[in-house]
Amino acid sequence: MSQYTGGSGKGDVASELNGKYLSNWFKTAGNWNTLSNWSEGILPAASENANITAAAMLNGDYSYSALTIASTGSVTILPGKSLTVDGTLTNSSGTQGLVIESDATGTGSLIHPTTGVPATVNRYLTGAAESWHLWSSPVDAQPISGDFTPSGSYPDGSGYDFFTWYEPGNNWVNFKNTTNEPTWNTANGSNDFIVGKGYLVAYQATNPTKQFQGNLNTGTVTCTLSKSGTGSYAAYNLLGNPYPSAIDWKASGGWDRSNLVDAGGYDMSIWNQVYGNYGSFNSAGSSGTNGVTQHIPVGQGFMVKAASAGTFGMNNDIRVHNTQDYLKTSDEISNTLRLKVSGLVNTYADELVIEFGHQLANGGTEKLFSLLDSAPSLYTVKQTGNYSIDFRGEPGTVAIPVSFKAGVDGNYTLTASLLESFTSSTMIVLEDLEAVKMQDLLQNPAYTFTATKNDEGARFLLHFTGVGINESRIPHPVSVYSSGNTLYISTKSGITLAGDVYVYNMMGHNVIQQELNDTPLTKINIGTFTGYYLIKVITGNHVYSEKVFINH
Repeated sequence: MSQYTGGSGKGDVASELNGKYLSNWFKTAGNWNTLSNWSEGILPAASENANITAAAMLNGDYSYSALTIASTGSVTILPGKSLTVDGTLTNSSGTQGLVIESDATGTGSLIHPTTGVPATVNRYLTGAAESWHLWSSPVDAQPISGDFTPSGSYPDGSGYDFFTWYEPGNNWVNFKNTTNEPTWNTANGSNDFIVGKGYLVAYQATNPTKQFQGNLNTGTVTCTLSKSGTGSYAAYNLLGNPYPSAIDWKASGGWDRSNLVDAGGYDMSIWNQVYGNYGSFNSAGSSGTNGVTQHIPVGQGFMVKAASAGTFGMNNDIRVHNTQDYLKTSDEISNTLRLKVSGLVNTYADELVIEFGHQLANGGTEKLFSLLDSAPSLYTVKQTGNYSIDFRGEPGTVAIPVSFKAGVDGNYTLTASLLESFTSSTMIVLEDLEAVKMQDLLQNPAYTFTATKNDEGARFLLHFTGVGINESRIPHPVSVYSSGNTLYISTKSGITLAGDVYVYNMMGHNVIQQELNDTPLTKINIGTFTGYYLIKVITGNHVYSEKVFINH
């Protein structure tokens, strides 16, 4: 642990409680602003070269043109605090001379360009015992043995599992596997962490803190992408953040993702043990699922999908200080719906995001299904596949199929959010095809239903009308559209209309006449004939006409 001196010598920290430095004496004497810590007895300005000669805690956010840690000094970056060194960073005090701390509140952050800087980076793992985590090493040549492979076995409290993902075989390979192909050596090629590669770990100890020690990674990191496997996870590669700071998936420069699948943007997914599902973020999107944002934390592994075998690259331009969760405010998001499904059957959940206004209506983030059979799954279905983030084109009227798979039989609740990102003229209705129910999500954003593991996935339709249309441009409050062989007549949210609907084929024959249900959404089955139909809606003294295509 870090030490303190008021002058030139080193001494023990006054007190330590639960891994946090809580002594009033230390908080006063050992913090960054203590003038005796500095070679000239003056706290340097951001534009100056900083020279620290004693042990000090970085208890804020600081930036310097250069920083030197003398052999008598040390720097500890506290959780949630950050240090930027634009020029040369020199550490003459070894791995204990530069320490990045981590606890339940977060992890410290360092951005620097200098290679060969020794440090210790601690990484706190949240969650219950035996929770799964994706992670990676922020230092070079970190052995996996030792702190990462504690002695003992289940269930004595010290057991562990440590896996690498082997794309060619579509399987997870355990560090303990030295005999059955693919062995650990085949899959990883080394008993060290590979820089830029991610791993899957679980420890029997609750909330362990693991310690990386060595030279910090910086500059350009290049990783190998594989695309030769088969199965549901074919082409997926597990990479990792190699730096002692967060990285930004939306950074405008610093990425080489040319060999990844481009579906209107590049996807990355991170395992969320609390949800029991992967959360995802697309570089062209504004919102992620299951707690995942554009910022990938220190020591975090993440999944990507390769379009071709080759390389994946990153450099310091993607590095950012992001020590807390990044949440966009509602006024930065437009025409975006988030649906979350959860139940009383277990603690797991899943999320779906639908974003309008993208150039590619067939784009988004492919659904990466859970490692756990008992977790629920929520996703949309398009011709190009299953999506957890669904990009849609220009705003308008559309019915979107939403699939749900229950991990366990029981009651579930769908909850809609980000509804305020739509204009007041928009109507969003959830149709439950199994229960034959409809619910206006703008009036009631929570919908409860019963499901079993054996149910068909195609459970819901999401109806959007008037998305993104300014109220002053709406000629009338009625929208007419179709999905499959079903016709929908919707009105502006909160308005119900009485009247009649007439359906004509292209020969001019009236094939259906039906009264409006005096509800915001009327559903009419057209029949078995594919083709165009003319729809007339007559309400009072008004007649509204629309041509639709029915595809049986």
